[in-house]
Amino acid sequence: MHLKAILFDLDGTLIDSYRDIAIHLNKTLKDFNKPQVEIQEVRYMVGGGAKELLKRFFQDGILEEALKVFREYYLKEPVIHTKPFDGIMEVLERARSKGIELAVVTNKMESLSKVILQELGMAEYFSVVIGGDTLSEKKPSPLPVLEALRHVGALPSEAIIVGDTEADLKAGRLAGVKRGLALWGYVKVQEEVPDFELHSPLDLANFFNP
Repeated sequence: MHLKAILFDLDGTLIDSYRDIAIHLNKTLKDFNKPQVEIQEVRYMVGGGAKELLKRFFQDGILEEALKVFREYYLKEPVIHTKPFDGIMEVLERARSKGIELAVVTNKMESLSKVILQELGMAEYFSVVIGGDTLSEKKPSPLPVLEALRHVGALPSEAIIVGDTEADLKAGRLAGVKRGLALWGYVKVQEEVPDFELHSPLDLANFFNP
C-alpha cells in the first residue's frame, strides 16, 4: 500500500501512562472515601476514556463530580511517570522523514492529550489530535478516525491505525483503514482481528515507502 498517514492511539500505544492514571484515580477515590485500587490493575482499565474508567467506581449520581475531581488532579500533574514506549520516538522521526502524516486518535480528553504530548516533546510530530471530547462520538465510532483522515488529507486506503484495544480496531474497521495491534501496550482485544500485529513500534518501518 502507499502509506500516507498513520493514526495512533495514545495510552498504551504511544505512551506508557497507566501509573499516572492510577495515581490520580486513587487521589479521587480517597476524596470520596472509597478504597484504593492496585496500580497494576489500572493497566487493564485504560482505553475507554476517564468517564468509562470512573464508571467502575462511581454511580451515576456522583459520577460527574468524581470525573471533575479526577480531571483536575490529572491536569495539575499530567506527567509524573508517563513516558513514550521504547522505539516510539524513533519511529515518529523516521515516519516524518518519509513525509508520512501522523495523527493521534484517543479517547482521552483533547486538551489533556495535547498537554501530555507537549511535555513529552512529542506534539511537534502530529498534525492533529482527536480526543474523546473533540467530536460528538469517540472510538469505537469511526467518526474520529474519519475526521483525522480528513485533516491530514488521506484516504482510508492510504492510512493505518495503530492501537492496543478493541475500540481502536473496531473504529479502524468501520472507517475502512488497515489496523495494527500494538502488542507492547495494554492489549485488550476480544472479538476484533487486526490486519497485522506489531511487536515493537519499529515494526511500523516495514510500511514506510522506500
